[in-house]
Amino acid sequence: MSAAWWSGSDAAASFGQVLEVLVRTSIHERGRKGSVKGITRVVFALRRLGSRCLPACIAMLAAGHSHVRAQPFIPGTTYFGSDGYIEYHAGNTAFIVSVPHGGTLAPVSIPNRDCKDCSYGLDYRTQELAREFSARYAEVTGCSPHMVINLLHRRKLDMNRDITAATDSNAASEIYWQDYHGFIDSAKSRIMRDFGQGLFLEIHGHGHAKQRIEVGYLLRSLTLRQSDSVLNSASCIDSSAIAHLARGNRQSFTHAMLLRGEPSLGSMLARAGYPAVPSSQDPFPLPEDDYFNGGYNTLTHGSRTGGSIDAVQLELYSAIRSDGDERSAFVDSLVRIVYRFIALQYLEDGAPPCAGLSGVARLDPARTLTLYPNPARDRLHLRAPEAIASVRVYNLLGVLLLEEHDPPGGTIPIGQLPPGLYIGSIRLRDGGMLRVRFVKE
Repeated sequence: MSAAWWSGSDAAASFGQVLEVLVRTSIHERGRKGSVKGITRVVFALRRLGSRCLPACIAMLAAGHSHVRAQPFIPGTTYFGSDGYIEYHAGNTAFIVSVPHGGTLAPVSIPNRDCKDCSYGLDYRTQELAREFSARYAEVTGCSPHMVINLLHRRKLDMNRDITAATDSNAASEIYWQDYHGFIDSAKSRIMRDFGQGLFLEIHGHGHAKQRIEVGYLLRSLTLRQSDSVLNSASCIDSSAIAHLARGNRQSFTHAMLLRGEPSLGSMLARAGYPAVPSSQDPFPLPEDDYFNGGYNTLTHGSRTGGSIDAVQLELYSAIRSDGDERSAFVDSLVRIVYRFIALQYLEDGAPPCAGLSGVARLDPARTLTLYPNPARDRLHLRAPEAIASVRVYNLLGVLLLEEHDPPGGTIPIGQLPPGLYIGSIRLRDGGMLRVRFVKE
């Protein structure tokens, strides 16, 4: 490329045009969170400067675009995509909440989708429910969930479809689709950095006749009606949105157990008073039942296609979304269920529920502690490498329930605790700290 090509006003305009094409193409392909309007203003300024800024401008542009790509999202802070249509609550947990169909904005600047077999219905109150869940989770645990919300109405954009079906081939709205999935990808990267594995949880609403929560793992009703041995087969696991978890988890739960056994999300919801399928109480949909098993997002952001972030779609029935009191009660239960599920399946023993949580000591891998029996009924016996100074027992929400100083013989009376899973925090006389989980029968 000769220097003369960049001289004069025409060359300066060409330089600006090339930059504009490069920037817009990069945004289109990468789905980053930059502002096209802002970039256009930069391009106009570069055109005026022309060849004099060629080396510096290219370096500045590269640095600026790199900053957009690697924007440091701060947990607890809310960010917006282009034109404010996509909302991201940056978090520090091992899970992401996605709300693709709860938006109500319908700007005239975005054409309506008008495609064959397209769905346009609003998942009523899912956005409100997710916001209440995020706020309650932060209040109870001190952790900030990752949450991505589409504020646009589904008639404008469907975030649970591939980009062609989502936009009805409208190029002008592709940037919003890219914003949505770009925020999810950023959250997934943060989870991988902080925890190495995690969960993508998508919130929907259904209007089916049976008022129950439909838990979707990408498995059809016919598949869920098969025996446990079929569900535990390699081919079935390969088709599951929780393939990573099914192939290896600390409790050695089988795929069938994770789908409809006692440790499954469906069973946890049912035990809390919210009917769910699949679960131990309702193991599979009947042939005549309507059932949503997951969609594009569950496939794209779950572990069926690889990786160590699983995905689950929750289709919520209308009563727990529409009625304010019922929604609030359900949110309280969902906070506890998600907290417990994440702690059991995705966090190491002694690890805090979120990255950067102060006041929570991690398990010291250089030290070991023996406890027995586990599960225990009346007493828990502890053996540590040093003398035990104190023991604190917390429930899974971090509430202190029991404290013992200088326990004689390392024995802790736990008969007064209700049955459940607990975390013991053991402080040694040399200042060391150990943590362990135990079950009270």
